[in-house]
Amino acid sequence: MRTLTSHAARGIAIALLAGSAISVTGSGTAQAASLGSKIADMAVGQNGAGPCGKNGKGSYWGRGTKQTGSCAGNGKAAHAWCADFVGWVWWKNGVGGKMIKLNDLASSFKNYAPMHATPKVGDAILYNQQTAKVSDDHVAIVVAVKGEQITVYGGNQGGGNGSVSKRVWKSYKVGSWANPAQQISGYVTPKAG
Repeated sequence: MRTLTSHAARGIAIALLAGSAISVTGSGTAQAASLGSKIADMAVGQNGAGPCGKNGKGSYWGRGTKQTGSCAGNGKAAHAWCADFVGWVWWKNGVGGKMIKLNDLASSFKNYAPMHATPKVGDAILYNQQTAKVSDDHVAIVVAVKGEQITVYGGNQGGGNGSVSKRVWKSYKVGSWANPAQQISGYVTPKAG
């Protein structure tokens, strides 16, 4: 009877450990899958904020980057701050990898990881605005992809004050014109830290 009880106890222990391993493995996959969603939620939550952040408190810039910050004080922009916004949202969500490669220029996101042509939620979208001597001069965050339609939020792109705002484009295809001034260059996917 004692041997049977100890075998049963070992069997229960093994089953519990196996269940724990499955849970740990499953949660790791779920965490990786949700990085893009967390990034999108945070970007949307900043809608309407100016260069000094929500309620004029703070500055957008990704810690661990070469970004210098979006706010010059008194609600004024220190410089064009679209890259600072994307870097900040990524940093706040634990993005790792080559964050040190990011600076105040949208084109620096090409140094983080290779660009690709199929967007995912949480990706950076790069645009070419046909500015002389600059290949990619605006960046935002992909928050939704539905068919070929894409929804993005970006800093320094809304209204007269350059706020965080939403844009919806009919096509996500690289080379297509999101609007008459911005041609889509590609997408960069963040990696968990």
